[in-house]
Amino acid sequence: MNVFERTEGGKRQYHAVTLVLDKRLSRHWWGGRYSYTWSRLMDNQFGEDSAYQTRTAIPQNVYDLDAEYSISNFDSPHRIVLAPIVRFPQPSRSPRLLGGWTASAIVELVSGSPLNAVMSAGASEANLGLFGGRQRPNGIGDPNASGSDAERVSSADHPDARWFDAAAFQDPGAGRYGNAPRTNGDARYQFRKNVDLVLAKETRVAGHQTAQIRFEILNLTNTAKFNGSSAGNAVDLSPFGRITSQRGFMRIWQITFRYAF
Repeated sequence: MNVFERTEGGKRQYHAVTLVLDKRLSRHWWGGRYSYTWSRLMDNQFGEDSAYQTRTAIPQNVYDLDAEYSISNFDSPHRIVLAPIVRFPQPSRSPRLLGGWTASAIVELVSGSPLNAVMSAGASEANLGLFGGRQRPNGIGDPNASGSDAERVSSADHPDARWFDAAAFQDPGAGRYGNAPRTNGDARYQFRKNVDLVLAKETRVAGHQTAQIRFEILNLTNTAKFNGSSAGNAVDLSPFGRITSQRGFMRIWQITFRYAF
């Protein structure tokens, strides 16, 4: 019987250290929250997915599901969130139009998801044939390709670019399990970066009533967030390691108005 360990019998362990700095804006011209989290998430939940990773939701040995215990698909060892806010001073005897302005931003820097490298379905069946188990390769080198993000992503300028190098893996052969772990924390997808900016003006209308207009730019730097390997994660197939699409959105401008009473 082919039993997939998705919930029952699952294990998960999370360790983290978080540093947080809060500065109130009430009596100062600047403030915000600044945090850094260093963490490690381990589990055996191979059925779970990450939007920024390509993975195979099948164990190597369906009779040894504890061997799936490894770094989680959701593991992000480094996460930095910077959320500053600045209140611009209003010049004395100036029109109300020049007062009540604030600028704020949210900057998020997050480690990419780990690589899940497997053999193709055909190779797995030929080598093992254990009720659909997906054989993993042997690791023999560093899977990371060299170059910048743009150079590692397949595009019109770099059609043959690879994020990961298949030469770092080897076919274990018939009747053998590969020694590569379910996920490789030393080989990760894109380190994601995002900056959102808000410029807002608030005006007191009467009593506790206020009107606010907000100019927002999402993904200020227009930075692409790449998808996992669109061609799959089987090391014995030629498209392995190619990234050809992205997740998320490009720069967005928007204006909103809010009236509070």
